[in-house]
Amino acid sequence: MNDERTGPAAPEDEALVLKEVLEMIGAILGGPLDDFHDGEITRETMLHEDLDMVSIDFADLGGRLAAAYGERVNLADYFAGLDLSQIMYLKVGDIVDYVVSCLHGDAAGAAGRRG
Repeated sequence: MNDERTGPAAPEDEALVLKEVLEMIGAILGGPLDDFHDGEITRETMLHEDLDMVSIDFADLGGRLAAAYGERVNLADYFAGLDLSQIMYLKVGDIVDYVVSCLHGDAAGAAGRRG
């Protein structure tokens, strides 16, 4: 996924990133996501509240995102633009949107939209 992408995100880009992010979260949590959340995991699923992800899990996710998409996807930088309550209520879709925006060269815009 280290190709250079420009222009608006295509729905298939978002769907692929969502699939990959969910796979990463499953690997971090140590099993199928259904084991950690009742029902379907969607863009609206909260990372902390629904999946019980904690700071070490977010650090692991950041490393996996950088390995998959390159250094331009820097979760620590994204988190630096958020306050604690925003991090506590972060959704799967927020991470997907951030990754897609980074792939399209708009990381600053992604941080500004979360607020």
